[in-house]
Amino acid sequence: MPLMRRWLLFHLRRQAVLRAGGGRLWLVYYSVEELIGKPMTTLIPFEHHNEEAEILSRIRRGERIEHFETIRQRKDGTLISVSMTISPVKDKTGKIIGASKIARNISERKETEQKLTASFQREKAARELAEKANRAKDDFLASLSHELRTPLNPVLMLASDQAENVELSPETRKHFEIIHKDVELEARLIDDLLDLTRVTHGKISLDERLVDASAVLREAIANVHSELNEKRIELVLNLQNIRMPVYGDEVRLQQIFWNVIKNAVKFTPSKGKIVVETSLENGKFKISITDSGIGMTPEEMDRISGAFSQGDHVTNGHRFGGLGLGLTISRRLLELHRGRIHAWSAGRNHGSSFVIELPMANAEKADLELLQNGQNTPSIPFSGNNNRILLVEDHEPTRIALTHLLNRRKFRVSSAGCSAEALKICTREQFDLVISDIGLPDGSGNDVMIKLRDSYGLKGIALTGYGMEQDIERSLAAGFVSHLIKPVNVQALEKALGVFFATEAQETTDKNFESIK
Repeated sequence: MPLMRRWLLFHLRRQAVLRAGGGRLWLVYYSVEELIGKPMTTLIPFEHHNEEAEILSRIRRGERIEHFETIRQRKDGTLISVSMTISPVKDKTGKIIGASKIARNISERKETEQKLTASFQREKAARELAEKANRAKDDFLASLSHELRTPLNPVLMLASDQAENVELSPETRKHFEIIHKDVELEARLIDDLLDLTRVTHGKISLDERLVDASAVLREAIANVHSELNEKRIELVLNLQNIRMPVYGDEVRLQQIFWNVIKNAVKFTPSKGKIVVETSLENGKFKISITDSGIGMTPEEMDRISGAFSQGDHVTNGHRFGGLGLGLTISRRLLELHRGRIHAWSAGRNHGSSFVIELPMANAEKADLELLQNGQNTPSIPFSGNNNRILLVEDHEPTRIALTHLLNRRKFRVSSAGCSAEALKICTREQFDLVISDIGLPDGSGNDVMIKLRDSYGLKGIALTGYGMEQDIERSLAAGFVSHLIKPVNVQALEKALGVFFATEAQETTDKNFESIK
């Protein structure tokens, strides 16, 4: 046993000296003579002394200890990481008479592992910080959206209602229509901010079905006619007079087309020209939008689809308006539709061309499905019929405007400005429907809806400035059957009310039929 220890210590010391290249390490490592007759705990830091007793106990039981990683101590007190293999030594009769220890210096490996661990922790902390910053940005955008949308809501509701009021003169209705259009434009800018966040984080889900892209394009073009007339821009349409069936989200496709056409209108001067052409090439529906506007430099073409980018010509004064998000959102939405968009320009003041490509659906199957969809689209009846509505809205101008509009449509309305007031009203009155904001001064409209649903069996329509996906999911889970995002025009509200009461009437009919059976 002493001989084995002497050999082991000599070997370790010799290897250390050879690696270090000199005798200066005699101050660091013990000599053989210094350790002969000394306990093994001389090499073991105090806090690890209990290890030796455990090792000896296992050796006495005849166990072999493999790759036991621990800490040992040099002569000068510095610590090193070691990996030890310890085996019992037996005589001819099998009696354990000693132990063989092989210690490997693993300090470099441990140092590397610690660096990797530290690097991983830093990366994890940075990732968590970035995710926290993204959540904070999303929360900020949601709150900003709510604050911007709320004051627009009564303006849009009243303007959209009066623009169709036949009791008013055509000139007055035209003035209300101008207000209506401008408020919707403001709402579109807010939507662009939220859509960019949704697309970037992969949170947009498409309601894909078979649609006629040609019809969607025509509707998008119709939505910019007032701007074209105002700037006296000549619009030339070379459209294929056939259906262009594609699988996609009709609302998002119209948003794509509208963004690109609106971009052409924006950057084309008065009395300019815009040409919109469609074609079918290699199974793809192609839309080409060419304008006689200010054009783009090669550098601008490289970055035109970047967020908040409108080119060098608008860096001072931002004179064309908008946020520079439309093309970015269109490109990313097209990617979700398995399509693409590319731009080209001959240079400054030579106009620009944008080409949109979408994959076509199977022609024969598509024609049949489109025909069936067109035949089966139901018209939704709408009538107040003195139904009782509980309106929960803390923004007084919206509450006053909405109460007026609902009363005109023969609904009886009771209004509340907070959660507590709404719950109190329900203890003394009965209602057919709840219309509620989500952000209330004393709580959440979702919490109010849950209580009204559980206590009175009520359903609701959420009317709110919160429009992120998680906001919609939470409101539907709380008992709202529709989620309208402010600002809302009166036609959208009428549609939601019509769907709700038509559905309720059908469910009542079904229940009566079941009871008769």
